[in-house]
Amino acid sequence: MDVEVSDLLRAITLTPGISGWEDPVRSEIERAFKDVASDASSEVDELGNLYVKVGERPRAALIAHMDEIGFAVKSITEGGLIYLEPVGGWDDRVLLGERVVIYGSGKELEGLDWRDRAVVGVIGSKPIHYLRPEERDKAPKIQDLFVDLGLNSRGDVEKLVRIGDLAHLYKDFTPIPRSGSTIVASRGFDDRAGCVAVVLASKILAELGVEHYAVFTVQEEVGARGATVAGYKLHQEGVRLAVAIDVTHAGGYPGLEDKDCPIKLGQGSVISRGPPIPSSLSAAFEDEAKRRGVPYQLGPEAGKTRTDLDVLQLARTGLRSMLISIPLKYMHTTVEVVDLRDVESAAKVMAYGVENALKK
Repeated sequence: MDVEVSDLLRAITLTPGISGWEDPVRSEIERAFKDVASDASSEVDELGNLYVKVGERPRAALIAHMDEIGFAVKSITEGGLIYLEPVGGWDDRVLLGERVVIYGSGKELEGLDWRDRAVVGVIGSKPIHYLRPEERDKAPKIQDLFVDLGLNSRGDVEKLVRIGDLAHLYKDFTPIPRSGSTIVASRGFDDRAGCVAVVLASKILAELGVEHYAVFTVQEEVGARGATVAGYKLHQEGVRLAVAIDVTHAGGYPGLEDKDCPIKLGQGSVISRGPPIPSSLSAAFEDEAKRRGVPYQLGPEAGKTRTDLDVLQLARTGLRSMLISIPLKYMHTTVEVVDLRDVESAAKVMAYGVENALKK
């Protein structure tokens, strides 16, 4: 592919977009589409979903959620410490000792670009030296953790930060074990890896002459709200095939053994099979991936997928829907791990699968 996957994933992942405030990442995705198709047009609905339309009458849509988990400022103490409310599903064990970026709206930051509103603090708690014996065996809960900005009064903090401001843990983008590796670690690959796969797949479909929508939804992490709205619109627009893409757990390490999670990093994207997916649709995607030599894995889905697919397929009178997934280790931590080859696989599986399914 002539699009540099690593650079694109880095740019989209490191751009903030906490659920309910996806504006920065939406703009970054729109920039990424400039070279995808000359006839592409875009619109944003009232909830914030981004629709990129390629062609006049698309019958298929590729969908990824662009929001990420984060926090909202819950309270500020007289001594200038900040307490947070989780936005989405956090594991409290990973929070202690992390850096936090809050996008402040205090008086000193009014009117500034989001980049200039970034306020950095650290998550603190009682030092181990002062913990009682019974406390040492327990992970601190988020309600007991606080953010320290290095300021000593509520008044000083409120010049920068107000109640309800959104935040995320500090992010970087690191190839492992060393530079040049296809395996990378960062916070936010759920579901920025899927967003990149949609951009790449859209480019392939445009080159094949397949009209389609590329859709980037909001607020998936707090209840698939964006996809609920998007499914209605897509059905109304005449779309009859929706392909959702998200990350899925890659196993093979202590606590997530092969028998419980057979999906592996670096062995291709995951084609879903099971009750939520029409068997003919799974077959159309698998057959085309096999024919073209695109690496893939099969993933079982026995009920709710906990992705945008769950609401997309229930839009209006029903929307024929498929789920493709990208293997990921350590979900909802600051060290989510993906293999760039799986992102490329996902793009190809989606694009060629859509082309094949539309012939049926």
